[in-house]
Amino acid sequence: MRNRWHRLDPLLNDWVHFGSISRYPKFLLDDQDRVYLSGTVTGGRPSHGVLPRSTIGYLPEGFRPLYATHISVASSSPTGEDEESVPAILIVRPDGEVVAKNYDPGWLSMDGMMFFTTEHE
Repeated sequence: MRNRWHRLDPLLNDWVHFGSISRYPKFLLDDQDRVYLSGTVTGGRPSHGVLPRSTIGYLPEGFRPLYATHISVASSSPTGEDEESVPAILIVRPDGEVVAKNYDPGWLSMDGMMFFTTEHE
């Protein structure tokens, strides 16, 4: 299961793959116990009663952080012909929940998220 990409399935709360111009949401575990997320999603609806906060999906056991991990990622809502990117927060919890917070639902990129599954100094 190491060193190969796995699809983040199922996507929850109406999140879907952004389309052919982006990667499908995936995750990879390398030999140093690092997990990488990649891909772009769109269309999610709030799942926690507070706008905007939404569960995108869950990582399986073995691909989860010991502690909640937060990273700033790009999101956007289309504005005319251009799309202006705004920061959002992507959170991965020890139970595997992948949560988007303070996002625009036009699209949200998970590219660049990395965390350890074991204790590191």
